[in-house]
Parts: sequence; C-alpha cells; structure tokens
Amino acid sequence: MIVAFLDLLGFSALLETDVEVALDNMNSFNNALRTKVIDNKNHPISEYDSEIQAFAEKSSVTSFEQMISFSDSLILGGSNVDLFVSQLANFVASAYITYAKPFREKFADIKQVTTDQIVTATGNGSFRKHRAFPVLFRGGISSGDNVGFFDEYHIKDSSMEFKSRNVTGLTYLNAVRLEHSGKGPRLFCDQSVVDTLSSKKMIKEVDKERGIFEIVWSIEGCETLVCSSNKWDNVIRSITETMLPPAVNLYLYYRMNNSLKEQYGELLKLVCCGIVKYAENECSRGKDAMTLINKKLEEIPLLDSSVFNGFLE
Repeated sequence: MIVAFLDLLGFSALLETDVEVALDNMNSFNNALRTKVIDNKNHPISEYDSEIQAFAEKSSVTSFEQMISFSDSLILGGSNVDLFVSQLANFVASAYITYAKPFREKFADIKQVTTDQIVTATGNGSFRKHRAFPVLFRGGISSGDNVGFFDEYHIKDSSMEFKSRNVTGLTYLNAVRLEHSGKGPRLFCDQSVVDTLSSKKMIKEVDKERGIFEIVWSIEGCETLVCSSNKWDNVIRSITETMLPPAVNLYLYYRMNNSLKEQYGELLKLVCCGIVKYAENECSRGKDAMTLINKKLEEIPLLDSSVFNGFLE
C-alpha cells in the first residue's frame, strides 16, 4: 500500500491572524475531495469518450481507497501506486491553480485579495467574497505492507460512537517523517515509492545519502482543469496564466519576509521545474520553455540555470 501524509502550509499562522481564512483553507481541500468522489460515482470514468478518459482518470481520486482528515492534515492510502501518485499530483496541482487564481495579478496587500471560490450570503441578498489564500501542501509519501487503516471509537456530544478512521504502521510513520524533509509545498518520497513506480517522470532526487526523492506535482499542473491536445499550448498557458504568474506574485509579496521567502521561493522553483519537465517530456522543447520562463523572471534575482538541473537529462 502507498500512504501519503499531507499538511497545509501556513495554517498555524492563519489561525493566529484570520480564523475565517484558516477554516476556508482547511475546508477547501476537504470539499474538493468530496466533490471528486461524488462526481466519480455519478459519472464513472468508463462513461467518458475514449479521447478524454485518460484526462478524466488523472483528474479523479479513484485510487484514494483510504482517507483520514484531521485539522490541517490529510492521510491518504491506496494500492495502485502509479495511479495514486498521478492522481495525488493532479489533486495538489488543481488545488494550487484553483485557489491561487486571485494572485495571477500583482497585489499590494494580501488581506485585500478576495476569491470567487468562497462567498457568504448577506442579509440584503448579496454575497460577500472571502479573503483569498493559496491552498498549498507539503507531504511525505511511502510505500509498504506495514500499515493498517481501521475503524476507531470517538466521543461526540458525550456519547461514544464507532465511526472514526485511524491508521498506524511503519509505512505511515515513514510518510509522516518524510513530510519534514524540506521547505515549501513539496511532496517528498523514499526509495520504496521510486522502486514501485513504473514511470519515474515525476521523480527528482533530493538527498542521495538519505534516499529522499520528490514528486514534482507541478508537471501534472500543465494538464490540470484545462488540457489542450496541443501540448505546447499547455506549456504556454502554464507560463502565462495558470501556474507561473501566481507563484511569481506570491514570491514577490513575501520576499521581504525571512520566514516565508524560502517557502514561496521553493514554490516558484517547483513550478518552473515542472513546466520545463513537461515541455521536454511532451514536446521535446524543454529549453524553449526555459527561455520563456527566464524572460518572465528577469525582474527576480532568484533563479539561475541550476534550478533546472536534472530535468533535461
């Protein structure tokens, strides 16, 4: 079984500054998962035309056989490692693209940025838009047989009920430990996942001595929500609209904050690397994508060619 432990980035800080935004952030990914599960039951992938079945399968969560959500953390489990990794990367990418949409334009104060994704009805018949905040995860993923998901008791309104899910085992513990392997919204994994995957196209080595790797979820972002049959169109859209602009603007906003600069710097590098890798894999135009990205980043003294090391090998 493969197990993923995901943690929302920035949740603790949000609780201290704006509880509503923190709860919005937490509810967003839970609602997104619920919607995907319901959609798959109402519209099974087999009902789609053959041309879009592959896209529909990646956008689904059919490989998520187990899920436990508590506070700002999410635990997922499944048995199909290849499909699980693909769908997990797609889910993380779609959450980023959806909730980072308000940040595609430059902004001066994040507290003044609102989103159409979350609104509240007001007494006069209108709606109040909530504050926007990106949904970003850092996670650890491990694979192995030493894990168990099971039902557990919990107390609700002073009554004992038997509805909760729990998980234990070394595979789960490894996933939790891997989540602490670095900064930024990254998905870290170990050799157990790499050895099980039939395709290594989303894998990047992080620490050879410790056997830590990274699943570059931003590759899937190039075909998330909207996907053109012209693969280069997907690259252009990711650079000019869906992925790179919000990453740039969030980094520019937080670049003077020592505690957050590194987090959003890692997001920016991850987005760039994923787009370049996708362009090379699907179009054999990785260097062209690097050229376009570098033109967009001329104003930011952060990235150099070393960011792309390993992605065109």
